[in-house]
Amino acid sequence: MPDPRGWLRVGWQRRRAVGDRKVVLRAVWAVTVLVAAWGAWQVLVAGEQHSPPSLPETSIGAPPSSTVPPSTATPLGLGRSAPVTISIASIEVHASIDQVGLAPDGALEEQPLSRAENAAWYRLGPSPGQVGPAVIVGHVDTKHSQAVFFNLTRLRPGARVVITRADGHTVTFTVDSLDTYPKTAFPTKLVYGQTSYPALRLVTCGGPFDRVAGSYRDNIVVFLHMASYT
Repeated sequence: MPDPRGWLRVGWQRRRAVGDRKVVLRAVWAVTVLVAAWGAWQVLVAGEQHSPPSLPETSIGAPPSSTVPPSTATPLGLGRSAPVTISIASIEVHASIDQVGLAPDGALEEQPLSRAENAAWYRLGPSPGQVGPAVIVGHVDTKHSQAVFFNLTRLRPGARVVITRADGHTVTFTVDSLDTYPKTAFPTKLVYGQTSYPALRLVTCGGPFDRVAGSYRDNIVVFLHMASYT
């Protein structure tokens, strides 16, 4: 088992190539890893964006407590079922959801860039609609186009995210807050800490590009709670 003290680790990433005044942008998979319950986690997140919308210096909304549900949350969750699609009308996202687990080295499996139009659910954590924090990550762009979470920073508190599940349930989540964090200070406990209600975290990359590291310096995290389901 990975050392639980290693809460944050930057994994695979691609370097930016420069030539003839053009920067060839490559997406790097934004990933997070949960290695043990109740405080023993490890996160792998690395990413790059193609001129994405920037996030204000301050957070938008207040990140929820890891245990106390928002007053509008639906505290009773559903059973386990894989998510299959994600829809975010306010930023025109309508995508399928792949699944990722852990690679042999303990890092999150890499989603192929050929599937960058899809999001990916960390299948070893809660599923959307279960009590606890479900985590869905996504590319920002590829060399040729924008990817699924390119406009994630445009989300604002109150926006709705709709997840359809394999069991036929449709779960609606409401955005509580959106924030940017340096990769060197990823809020592991806040993202993965146990909740008493069905929660959702959307994760991608952002911030200034670090030419030495070959990736953007920050992570964008959106915190949501389940509002309803059908």
